[in-house]
Amino acid sequence: IQLRTNHVPLQSYLHRIGKAPSAACPTCGREPETVPHYLFACPTYSLHRAVHFAPLGYSGRNLATLLSSKDAQSPLFAFINSTGRFWRLFGALEDPHA
Repeated sequence: IQLRTNHVPLQSYLHRIGKAPSAACPTCGREPETVPHYLFACPTYSLHRAVHFAPLGYSGRNLATLLSSKDAQSPLFAFINSTGRFWRLFGALEDPHA
């Protein structure tokens, strides 16, 4: 849900609510760390994307589908866990279909 509403602890949101000095991505610094940047553009996570989203085909490159399709939930959770981006706050996310 947080990814869909952009109320997720990525730098863009944290900066908007005054909890981070900058919206810049902490791993690449190329652009603001938004949900689309984290999921699709950040070069730091390119290998993780290739491993976890490639089996989804085009759906793995579409934000709306990735965040709402039941078939995308397991790869999405695996991607999030493999990046370790939210580990400190949430720990490992359980696969909803495991």
